[in-house]
Amino acid sequence: MSGVRPIFLLSLPRAGSTLLQRLLLADGRCATLGEPSLLLRFLGEGDVMTRRSTYWEVLVDTATADMRAAWDGFDETYRKGIREMVTSIYQGLAGDKEWFLDKTPRYTLIAEDLIRTFPDAKFIVLWRHPLAVAASISSTFRKGRWCPDEFAIDLYEGQDRLQVFAERHAEAICQVRYEDLVCDPAGELEKIGAYLGWDGLLDVAERELVPTAGGSLGDPTGVKKYQKVSSASREAWKAKVDNWYRRAWVKRYVSGERAERMRQLGYELPPELVAIPWWAGRPLAGVADWFAARRRIHRRLRQPTWLPRFAKKFRREHGYEIIFR
Repeated sequence: MSGVRPIFLLSLPRAGSTLLQRLLLADGRCATLGEPSLLLRFLGEGDVMTRRSTYWEVLVDTATADMRAAWDGFDETYRKGIREMVTSIYQGLAGDKEWFLDKTPRYTLIAEDLIRTFPDAKFIVLWRHPLAVAASISSTFRKGRWCPDEFAIDLYEGQDRLQVFAERHAEAICQVRYEDLVCDPAGELEKIGAYLGWDGLLDVAERELVPTAGGSLGDPTGVKKYQKVSSASREAWKAKVDNWYRRAWVKRYVSGERAERMRQLGYELPPELVAIPWWAGRPLAGVADWFAARRRIHRRLRQPTWLPRFAKKFRREHGYEIIFR
């Protein structure tokens, strides 16, 4: 790959990706810009990738399938075109830097498409306990109201896809846990530096963090709260699971096959949360969370996100459109 070299930082939202982005930016060898998100427009198909648009996305899917069926060179040519266009954009954004870091949380949904389109790029996968992600999402985006189900696309589909991607391409990527990064930043940065071929990356562990990664998208809280790597938030999320409704939610999430998949990453349901009686904590706050969840469910039933996906699937399987009024 000539010119700028892309690095894709893949993680769930609120998993510490902005922290790692600021650390890599402090080294001086890469450029970045908030959360570019551009490739979500060009990569990814199927029901989970339903897009809001003024045109009918289902017609684009149908036409794409027709072109793919008519010419076996379609996918290769399409990916080549995307790669050349986006690499040129990265080059312009990078200026005189050799590397450009693209940190976009929803890229978890298109990770396989990314590595097929950019086979020579570097991929860093950043893990964080999904329950910590759920708590942080609620604190950051909903002012403390418990709302992880609004981000189910990340906590379920995104987490599952990213884990499958990491298992499939384990030899070609670098995996880091947020919990390890904040407790031993030098050790984790040394591992990342060896993967990227960056000598001395661990030296940035003790420096002050770059104030911002630029752009309008990204962590709205951590960039103001932390000027250096801190482990203060590593276990803080547990205090937010403080009523019967939230404890019931985390127990449902960490169950069955998902519990086993999480254990493979070193994550489990903390025993101290299991041992707490259901009435302990803030029971009235649990009632408020329950009512808020019911309102969100009612709103989803009136304007459900599953309808566009169902319509696309119906059109693909039956050959004609179905419309709900």
